[in-house]
Amino acid sequence: MYKVRFVNPEKQYKDHRKKFLKKIDDIFSRGDLIMRQDLVKFEKNFAKYIGVKHAIGVNSGTDALTLSLEAVGLKKQDKVITVGHTFMASISCIYHQNAEAKLIDVGEDFNMNTDLIVKNITKQTKAILPVHLNGRMCDMEKIMKIAKQYNLIVVEDAAQAIGAKMKIKNKWKKAGTFGITGCFSMYPFKMLGAFGDAGMVTTNDDKIARKIRLLRYNGEDRQNRKFYFHGYTALLDNVQAGLLDIKLKYLPTWIKKRQQIAKLYNDGLKDISEINTPNFEDSKFFDVWQNYVIQSTNRDKLKKYLDKEAKIETLISWPAPTYKEPILMPNKIYLSKTEEICKQVLSLPMYPELTISQVKYVIKSIQKFYDNKR
Repeated sequence: MYKVRFVNPEKQYKDHRKKFLKKIDDIFSRGDLIMRQDLVKFEKNFAKYIGVKHAIGVNSGTDALTLSLEAVGLKKQDKVITVGHTFMASISCIYHQNAEAKLIDVGEDFNMNTDLIVKNITKQTKAILPVHLNGRMCDMEKIMKIAKQYNLIVVEDAAQAIGAKMKIKNKWKKAGTFGITGCFSMYPFKMLGAFGDAGMVTTNDDKIARKIRLLRYNGEDRQNRKFYFHGYTALLDNVQAGLLDIKLKYLPTWIKKRQQIAKLYNDGLKDISEINTPNFEDSKFFDVWQNYVIQSTNRDKLKKYLDKEAKIETLISWPAPTYKEPILMPNKIYLSKTEEICKQVLSLPMYPELTISQVKYVIKSIQKFYDNKR
């Protein structure tokens, strides 16, 4: 149907099929299905890659966020500052704790506008939940300074930022190492995607790590067979862990390919005045390009042209702000940048299996659309 797919998990599977099938056969032959050595190995390797003491495999990115907020002791009527331009899970995890989300606006890079944090802190504010969107980190240096000053907990939503980094005093720190926890999604279409739902929590806090490990598996300590919490069934499947561990080895190479594709897009689209490219030049950030998102005042017509005529699959992540969804209504929230972004954003194909010729075809198709509009 499409000349260029938005994502192509089949291609990645075919490229590494023999290794995947060998690992599945190995795990099934051992009968190691729940919380076995493959999960332990992947957790250790992931923790090493991110640069933390602990990595805890969970069922999804949503579980990573929800268990993190429960583990840090969020209570009823506590308030958590987060953004309005994000996937609903970033907000739902707060309400799962009977707490309240205080939504603030984003900046030009689609991430939390740190200039708005302090003015939204009240006596009920207990935490900040920054969302690293599209593979670019929030300004965690500033966020952590504010959190320290006001004694607030920070839980990072790093679902779209595996491998993203920020330079602090000439040293790189990865997403998921700043807050008390970092929360990652390994949904199939993420940079490090499972063959189903999967997620990970990272932390340097021993007590938080232990609590999340218990919460993810019914609250039970499997060593002494005692239950310490009313927990959940939220464990990362052992088979998925084994397959993800294979993919983790390729992640640095895949990130480099994404950066190359992003440069091709940036260079090829920079002269089209009707669109803004996500070319946020700042040497203190290392972007991994989970998504390549442009802004266009002709967004809906452009999408229709690309999808129907050029046969290029595109995506509008959130055509309306989260606070306009039924679950959060009624409210009096209005975030100007969020409103603008939702009307203009369009995600283009972005994955390491894209060929240069496919990227060039996307660029030429966008150029053709605007040439015809003039």
